[in-house]
Amino acid sequence: MPRSAQRGVDDDAFGDVVRRETTVVFGFILRRVGDRSLTEDLTQETFLRAWRARRQFRGEDTQGEGSSMRGWLCSIAANVVRDHARRERRRPTEVREPEHGDIPVGGDLGDRVVQAEALDRLREALTALPVRQREMFLLRERDGLTYKEIAAALECPIGTVMSGLARARERLAAAVLG
Repeated sequence: MPRSAQRGVDDDAFGDVVRRETTVVFGFILRRVGDRSLTEDLTQETFLRAWRARRQFRGEDTQGEGSSMRGWLCSIAANVVRDHARRERRRPTEVREPEHGDIPVGGDLGDRVVQAEALDRLREALTALPVRQREMFLLRERDGLTYKEIAAALECPIGTVMSGLARARERLAAAVLG
C-alpha cells in the first residue's frame, strides 16, 4: 500500500487496493461460507477492518520480512470469517471452488475438446482434494500468495503449507495427466 494510504492522506490509494484485491478476498471468503450474499457482507467487513488498521500494515511480518497487501488482506478475511462463525456459533463451511473461465475460443476443435476435458478433470480433482490442500493450492496458484503469506492466512506453519502444496500438486497432476 502506498505510504500515503497508510497515513490516511490519500483515500484514493486505498480505493485502488480495494479495486485490485476485491476478487481475491471475495473468493477467499466464498470458499469458506458458501453464500454469495454473506460473502459480500464479509468482504465489505474485511476492507473496513483493513481501512481501520491501514497504519498497522508495514509490509513486513514479525521477522521483519516482506509481506504483501494481498496476504495481509487474506489474514484479515480469515479473522472476519472466524468472528462471524463465532457469532453464529458454527464453523465456516468449505465449498467447492467456483467455476473457472471459459475455454479459449481460438484453436482447432480437437484442441478445445482436449482442453475442456483437462479442465473438467482439474475441477473434479480440485473438488476431491482435502479442503486445506485445495485452499493452499488456490491461494498459491490462483491468487499468487507466497508460502509465508499462505501460512499466515491459514494460521499454520510454513512447513505445513509446503507439504500440503506438494501433495496437492501430485494429486492434481495425477488426475489431469493420468
